[in-house]
Amino acid sequence: MSGGWELISSQRQPQAGRRPVFVKTYRMPDGSTATFSVSGDPASRAVACVALTDRGTAVLAEQYRPGPERLMAELPGGGVEPGEALAAAAARELAEETGYVARQLTFLGEMRYDAYSAGTRNYFLAVGCEQRLEQQLDPAEFVTVLEVPLGELLTLAMGAQMTDCGGVLLALPYLMDDPGVRDALARRRPL
Repeated sequence: MSGGWELISSQRQPQAGRRPVFVKTYRMPDGSTATFSVSGDPASRAVACVALTDRGTAVLAEQYRPGPERLMAELPGGGVEPGEALAAAAARELAEETGYVARQLTFLGEMRYDAYSAGTRNYFLAVGCEQRLEQQLDPAEFVTVLEVPLGELLTLAMGAQMTDCGGVLLALPYLMDDPGVRDALARRRPL
């Protein structure tokens, strides 16, 4: 659905870190033109897990992020390799970043990063997670594994303390039986 927007040109720019950048010019519905910078490749896909243990905790990966310039809690995840199934990528990334292995994975949905990113992230609910492996981090990854109560997971997601808040939103129906989650939601309701 283009809504009357017509792509006039798309030019790849020098890579920004791990992400390609494209400058795209559009003819807008009123006939004028506008140029936008878009990061990411529409063909690239990523995965992340809302990883839950049988102890009622969520497994998170904490690492420094250059955008906010601070440590952030994140759902374990990363890029999908060419030819790799989404569920296999989710299980691999969970194990690599945290050393945890899930008993079961359930697809939650796909979300866009933001309006100026071409990539998508596919979220999975990973239940019965147990730490069975050593982390296998990429050279530029320095990940601290956290286990937090489910109510704290929701508080982190709602309080700008973590990335991947969309994955937590997709998992919310599965988390609502936890009293800590219900309490976190009740504290956020406006008066």
